[in-house]
Amino acid sequence: MEKDILVKVTARNCPGLLQRICALFSRRFFNIVSIVAAQNLNPETSQIFIVVRGNDRIARQVEKQLEKLYDVLSVEILDPERVILREHLMVKVARTDKNNGELIAAANAFRASIVQVGNTEMVMELSGDSKKLDSFAELLRPFGILEMLRTGAMAMTVC
Repeated sequence: MEKDILVKVTARNCPGLLQRICALFSRRFFNIVSIVAAQNLNPETSQIFIVVRGNDRIARQVEKQLEKLYDVLSVEILDPERVILREHLMVKVARTDKNNGELIAAANAFRASIVQVGNTEMVMELSGDSKKLDSFAELLRPFGILEMLRTGAMAMTVC
C-alpha cells in the first residue's frame, strides 16, 4: 500500500548536495512529493525533509541510497505518529466589499493570518498539516484563488 514517507536527512552544508539528492531520486524513479532544506542550529549542517510516495520497500531503498551519499550524516524515516508536521501556505484570493466579511470569517475559522488587503485581492497565510491546508484552499476556491504558494513538509520529533 502506498503512503507518504517522510525522510529526515542531516547533511553537511556543501554546494551541490541538494542536486545530488534529487539526481539520486531521479535515477531510481522515486517521486519526490516535497522537499524542504534549511540550515539548522549548527551552521555546518542542514536538515532536509523529503516526502516520497511509496511502500515500506521504497522507504528502505530511499534510506539506503541516501546513506551512501558522502555528505549525508544521518537518515531517518520519521514515524508520522511521533512528529509535529507543518507546511506553509500563502494564498491570494479575489476580494470585493461583498465577500470581505466571508473571507475574514474563513481566515478566522482556520486561524490564518491576513497579510495584505487590497481593493481587489486579499493575501492570507496558514501553517498546518496538509489536510488543514487542503481544506482551507477548498473553502477559498469559490471566491477565486488568484495565486497560491505552498511549502513542503517540515517535521519535529516529539516524545
